[in-house]
Amino acid sequence: MNDLVQTTVDALNGVREEYVVFIISALPIFEIRGGVIAGILLGLPLKSVMLFGFLGNIASVTPILLFLEPLTRWLHGNRLADRFFHWLFTRVERKADQVNRWGPLGLVLFTAIPLPVSGAWTATLIAILLGIHRGRAIASIYAGIVIAGIVVSLLTLGGIAGVKGLVPVR
Repeated sequence: MNDLVQTTVDALNGVREEYVVFIISALPIFEIRGGVIAGILLGLPLKSVMLFGFLGNIASVTPILLFLEPLTRWLHGNRLADRFFHWLFTRVERKADQVNRWGPLGLVLFTAIPLPVSGAWTATLIAILLGIHRGRAIASIYAGIVIAGIVVSLLTLGGIAGVKGLVPVR
């Protein structure tokens, strides 16, 4: 993932570093996990990394949570839209059983676990699919984003410290 993050950071050359973290965190492929790695690699203070990473991640998932369901109802009957939403929700439904057992806490954990195909974007779609109240879904997903940011920060900083301990500095 670091190579992909680095390539994205390079593509955003000239953009203010805090905004790079925001943009990367808003992308579904990275979310806050990629934003944290990018921010740490750019040398930003951890406080800024977490703030801009959180804001970027919530800026992308909040509109989805608030407007996707009404949009799907509005587009219902459009063949292309129906096929797309059927494909999307069929994929998400596979993950929904894991979350459904735990309810809002399941959304927190699903969002927080730094694994592929877990995170705020998928948790948002699962919340819509399961009909979880928007307020509970937002609180759960936001909490999961914060936890994910902390976990990835600790792992990244620990990995950097470990590498520095193994490689002598000249």
